[in-house]
Amino acid sequence: MFLNMLDIDEKRAFAELAEKMIEADGLVIGREAAALAALKAEMGIADAGGGGRSVDELAGVFKGRGSKVAALLELISLGYSDTSFSIGEESLVNAVASRMAVSPNDLHAIEAWVQEHFGLVRRALILMRE
Repeated sequence: MFLNMLDIDEKRAFAELAEKMIEADGLVIGREAAALAALKAEMGIADAGGGGRSVDELAGVFKGRGSKVAALLELISLGYSDTSFSIGEESLVNAVASRMAVSPNDLHAIEAWVQEHFGLVRRALILMRE
């Protein structure tokens, strides 16, 4: 949804972070893999490329506040794509946010937005039922 705000280097870094995110709970399910594939397609990236950078290095690629918030919104959304935000996923997001100098209050607001968004999507799907 917000990945178009990222430049090409940020998109590559996000793709690597997203791969780390879906592996953070030690279990990659189909829904997470499909969500990752959709995010890569949205960014026009077939492969993250590399994969050897640390979370700190990857988080350091994002310079502007807009790109940092966009990346965190998308990472947290990916974490919730399997309906549960695991401790490993939360730890990864906290490390990324810390490296990005995003405050805990802002991170909480970002996560609350994601939860609200998921709730609205669920409500919309209920309305669409026949």
